[in-house]
Amino acid sequence: MGKLECFQLAGLELWFNSSDHEPPHFHARKPDKWEIRVFFRSCKRKKLAFNVKFPPSGPGPSSKELRELLSLVLQHRDALYAEWETKVR
Repeated sequence: MGKLECFQLAGLELWFNSSDHEPPHFHARKPDKWEIRVFFRSCKRKKLAFNVKFPPSGPGPSSKELRELLSLVLQHRDALYAEWETKVR
């Protein structure tokens, strides 16, 4: 597991799993609340590309958390891909 280095977001854990699967993504978790996979290469200007890992049918991230993650992903997409290549591949 490799902690995300190109950005952090208060209250969230952000990381790459070693030897994880395609497509390139990172994990984001709010402890004891939810965990998502963010597919950063597929994110659009107004849409965070993600799926929920936990809880399977719970509330998940708030709109504010999704907006903040999207903003950071769009600002750091190249650095995210470089980290993914280093830590996952």
